[in-house]
Amino acid sequence: MQKKKLNLKEYAVWIMLVVLIAVFSLAVPNFATTGNMVTILRQVANIGILSVGMTFVLISGGIDLSIGNQMGLVGVISAMLMVQFGMSPILACLVGLVVGVIIGLINGLLITYTQMPPLIMTLGMSYAARGLAYIITGGYPVYGLPESMKWLGQGYLFAVVPVCVLVMVIVIALGAFIMNKTYIGRQFYAVGSNEEAARLSGLRVQRVRVLGYVIAGFLAALSGIVLMSRVNSGQPMNGNGMEMDALIACVVGGVSVTGGEGKATGMIGGMLVMGILANGMAVAGMSEYLQMLVKGAVLVAVVAIDCVSRHQSLKSLLKK
Repeated sequence: MQKKKLNLKEYAVWIMLVVLIAVFSLAVPNFATTGNMVTILRQVANIGILSVGMTFVLISGGIDLSIGNQMGLVGVISAMLMVQFGMSPILACLVGLVVGVIIGLINGLLITYTQMPPLIMTLGMSYAARGLAYIITGGYPVYGLPESMKWLGQGYLFAVVPVCVLVMVIVIALGAFIMNKTYIGRQFYAVGSNEEAARLSGLRVQRVRVLGYVIAGFLAALSGIVLMSRVNSGQPMNGNGMEMDALIACVVGGVSVTGGEGKATGMIGGMLVMGILANGMAVAGMSEYLQMLVKGAVLVAVVAIDCVSRHQSLKSLLKK
């Protein structure tokens, strides 16, 4: 009986995905077209990259609310290096990735070594990143990127596959491999499930936690560079609110907000659910405010279900 419940929970996100596709296909004209499906994949590419980093952090028992604003900061820094200082796109993007790693490292070190709540630390870093992005740009977008920079966000491979979608697929595949097939991946689960037990087992809990935030920072920077390329400019507002989209994608996909549970494959389903939900509502003509209401309701509902499920499981174990 327990096995059936586990399978139902595991496949719930895919059932939800099929239901959403069916509903929007019947209710919204031009939804179920090849062009719109490609558009959805392009729209979720940035969220997919972010969600992999968020998955590492959540599974290890943390949370990172700064990754959205990190995207904007990295985007404007890389754009300014190319436009105002004549740096090559490759080198400018590498600098942007390093900035993301540094921010993730600061988050991880302060959280683990000062015992600061991850919510407060990353929220503060989010405001700092957004403020810095506005300071260095004066609040204005950075235009005039090299033509070659458009390929990453707007280009196609073999005139069929969007490059940004390919980047997302590679990131998800690497993230899934690390989480499911490597020793370090198992350490993330161990730390998130029971930190004290992991410490007594000889795991370097603080290093694992810091690594999670570094990975999240790196992928936030990568997502910011992809978005900068897609809109062909460095804008301080890029990525604003995307951390919540990534968080929703993770929890809808079965990644527990309390740590130690979840898979990258489930996150894929959650990401697609949110992408199709957002696209379907937009195509149907729903207002942006209504879309925000629906996303918030989905997040609260899924987290509530997860918490109730964990509480019931704990009660069952105690009874035994």
